[in-house]
Amino acid sequence: MRALICAQKVFDVIERKPLIASSAGSTDVVSLESGITFKDITFRYPTQIDTARDIFHKASFEIKAGQSTAIVGPSGSGKSTIVQLLNRYYDVSEGTIHFDQTNLIDVNLKSLRETIGYVSQEPVLILGTIRENLMFGNKDATEEDMKKALEMASA
Repeated sequence: MRALICAQKVFDVIERKPLIASSAGSTDVVSLESGITFKDITFRYPTQIDTARDIFHKASFEIKAGQSTAIVGPSGSGKSTIVQLLNRYYDVSEGTIHFDQTNLIDVNLKSLRETIGYVSQEPVLILGTIRENLMFGNKDATEEDMKKALEMASA
């Protein structure tokens, strides 16, 4: 009986439908000619809807293409949340996020998540060689791509 209960829990996880999914007709193309725009976004983590303050309340800002952007602030101010919103691990409750003129919710999730790279503030060690780790970030990387990435990272 315990095995049946455990098996049911496993199948429930396997068969669940994600709350965030690509919409029909979503685009695979993510261009960045002008930049990323956050317009009047409001967000609070779904697990804290009734207990915590908004991480963002009517926040608007732009990240310009081709420029280095630093996001700074104290712990809990929303720095990592910005990246989670860009990857659509969460959706904003109000406002919009655009890549140039394309609303983020109109971009195919798989394409979006393959396009964005992120180095977490929490270091995670990955097993394997440097080459294997670089290939983890881009499975189609050439030798030249890897050398360029290492140079850009001052590694």
